[in-house]
Amino acid sequence: MNGAQSDNPLAGISQLLTDLVDQGLRMGSDVLDSLGRGPLGQLAGSMQKMQMPSLPKRCGCDIPPPCWMPKGLGDLTSHVCPGGAATVRLLVTNCGLTARVVQVQATGAAAGKVTITPATATIEPFEQVAFVASLAVPADAAECQAEHVLLWVRGCHLHYLRWTVDVRSRGGHACHEIDVQDCPDLVHHWYDHFYCPRPCPHEQQQVPGRTHG
Repeated sequence: MNGAQSDNPLAGISQLLTDLVDQGLRMGSDVLDSLGRGPLGQLAGSMQKMQMPSLPKRCGCDIPPPCWMPKGLGDLTSHVCPGGAATVRLLVTNCGLTARVVQVQATGAAAGKVTITPATATIEPFEQVAFVASLAVPADAAECQAEHVLLWVRGCHLHYLRWTVDVRSRGGHACHEIDVQDCPDLVHHWYDHFYCPRPCPHEQQQVPGRTHG
């Protein structure tokens, strides 16, 4: 022991503690390095490469229109040449357990030009009936002339289709088919309005602007 350490014993203790801490750090580093090269390190690398599933941006909790509103069937445009005809075949399916009377009507400015066959039919459970709506275009119809019609299907629910007949010289006879699932709603949803009659809220509702005999 030299003279400096004999004069100050705390200096020797401090040096000893420093050496112990340094040795512990080196030992810990060696252990971590060994684990990194072993199975645990491989597992950690695999977890880093794994892509966590992304959460949906929306919860799908949109509230649909109220139950008393008619159900839209979309927009349909028929391109027909002068002298041609536009036809829409509404294939209505009764997916209820009882027979149902279904009516098809046309409203709008061109409703008087539309022929519907049949206008009324009784559809048995799980059966289908095709209602055909036709609109004839005069031979002297002007280019780009358009007729606008609302086609209504009145059964368990009230459905409507926006139909436009567009006169084009390069058109021809147009025929379309629209699938109408007329089904009672037997499932109770979280967004249901408790004042809604079920299961067929529109069996007695009239088509807007028309009366039923």
